[in-house]
Amino acid sequence: MCSSQKPEALARIYPSLVHHAVRSFGSADVMRFLGRKVPLRTGRVAPQFKGEIISDLKHRPEGIRVKHQLKGNSIKIYDKHGSVLRVETTINRPVEFRVYRRAQKQTKSAKSWRVLRRNVSDLPRRAQISQRANHRYLQALAAVSGTIPLFEWTEAVCRPIRRAGRRHRALNPLGARDGALLEIVNRGEFALNGFRNRDVRARLYPRKTNRQTERRQANAVTRQLVLLRAHGLIAKVSHTHRYIVTEKGRATITALLSARCADVDQLTALAA
Repeated sequence: MCSSQKPEALARIYPSLVHHAVRSFGSADVMRFLGRKVPLRTGRVAPQFKGEIISDLKHRPEGIRVKHQLKGNSIKIYDKHGSVLRVETTINRPVEFRVYRRAQKQTKSAKSWRVLRRNVSDLPRRAQISQRANHRYLQALAAVSGTIPLFEWTEAVCRPIRRAGRRHRALNPLGARDGALLEIVNRGEFALNGFRNRDVRARLYPRKTNRQTERRQANAVTRQLVLLRAHGLIAKVSHTHRYIVTEKGRATITALLSARCADVDQLTALAA
């Protein structure tokens, strides 16, 4: 829980946090926040997973609340009375977690990872799980927080640059082509394990076509990824065909997409 002596500071950044939590966090992210493993190969929820993952937003008397639920357990964020930023993990189904302990009523048995219980004995482990979940969630939200003016984020990426003697064009985040590319690489499902050329291509060009056209599309995506790398927004994972959004990239892309989706009234209010 984070309190502030200046509620207006929280009021200024909280809409961006809500927008980021609702728009960017997918099912795989919620699983990761709550300590569930996500297949490294795909970065998506495993097909054999049985259960519901729900994210919703509600306006409460004490503030705006965003909640993510996984099999009865949840993590949520809200601006309590406009002065406190509160992140809270609730464990209603401890059976979904494990604790390293001996078998119940068998004091001489060997310790192993067993089901988390509801009793007082497992409270320290419950607190540890909740604290780690809160930390992961806050880290993911941190990409959008800050008071740096938008022009400082866009100044570098919206002008041509040179890298290793090669010129790279400026990005146009308000344009359809670059805007779609930024939205794709910023998808929540790629936050943990990154993305490949084929992942981006499948979303930019969803229609099936012949191999020659697919090759041209793959080359086009490669050039776009080279552009994002040149601007420092993504980085290649060593010895793989995967890319990840950099720390700078996460903050920059989130800011650009938030501005891209804002309407005229919102922008006018911010400028007032």
